[in-house]
Amino acid sequence: MAPSMQAVWITRLVMSWIAWDLTGSSAYVGLLSFFLFVPYITTIPFFGVLLDRIEPLRTAIIAQIIQALAAFTIFLMHITDSLSIFSLCTVAVIIGTANSAQGSARQTIVPRIVDKPTIANAVAFNAMNFQIARIIGPSVGGILIGLIGTKYTILFSSFFFLPALITLPMIVLTPKQGESIKKESNFISELVDGARFAHRNAVIFECIVLTFISSVIIRGCHELLPALADGKFNMGVEGLGQIMAAAGAGALISSFLIASRKKTYNDNGIPMIARISLILGLLFVTILGYVDNWYLAILAAFISGACVTNVAIDMQSTVQMQLTDTYRARVASLWLATAIGGSGLGSILNGIFSDVFGITETFIFVGLIGVLAVILTQAWLHTKNREIGV
Repeated sequence: MAPSMQAVWITRLVMSWIAWDLTGSSAYVGLLSFFLFVPYITTIPFFGVLLDRIEPLRTAIIAQIIQALAAFTIFLMHITDSLSIFSLCTVAVIIGTANSAQGSARQTIVPRIVDKPTIANAVAFNAMNFQIARIIGPSVGGILIGLIGTKYTILFSSFFFLPALITLPMIVLTPKQGESIKKESNFISELVDGARFAHRNAVIFECIVLTFISSVIIRGCHELLPALADGKFNMGVEGLGQIMAAAGAGALISSFLIASRKKTYNDNGIPMIARISLILGLLFVTILGYVDNWYLAILAAFISGACVTNVAIDMQSTVQMQLTDTYRARVASLWLATAIGGSGLGSILNGIFSDVFGITETFIFVGLIGVLAVILTQAWLHTKNREIGV
């Protein structure tokens, strides 16, 4: 699925650049990101219930087809001069919905092709594949936009979704472990049951809360890198490719280090390194907003990208270690909805703040607010868990 990962990042880069080129507004770039990610909030929990009932491979294949068609639709709108921020946001919702289905399927597929002791490694390797695409995709996309323009770059991207249609049917999954959901059972009640399980499990609940903070602030600010690269530093599309690749490089190194850990079997709670990475990532968002030197901004993007990836992988693997296949798709999808949906929420809020107060002030402020939110959340959860004897 590596080519399709490249296509995801190239498509997102092209859409973000078109939105910035059409409007010159951070808020509209954030709005586009919001529509890319809002389906993760609204649809992914339902995909989670569905995937606890059915095999996930067919869902992943259909999602690839939809994303290819959506990218090709942007190309058609481009050549017919019908592109607008409204049409981009409409296509973004379709792509986001397909991505949410694919993300839910991936959350179910990965633990069913490895043994439990190696789940954390598998999650890390899957993330590393994603981060390689995050490095190469924006860089290639930026170069292609400079050479052939957004029109033919998005056409190029649409064809990159197709190889997965050959490789996905080759995957062999292990049988489900645990009690399966009966297809005639109530859909909503199963969704609520999964949410209750996540809330009752202190480790999973903490993972979801901390992931939300990380996604809204760190990833939400990373979604505004087009506005930062061109609006603050005047570096153009080449600068956008550089700073996104820097964030991706940090994420790749973080993924590789996690995948290389000798001891990854951890079902006793969130690793301390994840908590430290969250604080550091938030602080480097503040630094990213504060610095006026382009190379220091690239360094801050690199470190914050490494930190937010470490948080995401450790939280995801910790959640997976708490689950059996009975609840896996539902609960893992709730975590993913928080992780990805939080990015969309953060992008639109931070985009609005950037247009009102300035992007420098926004990055500085939200990074510090995030550190305070983590401290207060940890204190609250510690008190809550002590009261219930956890």
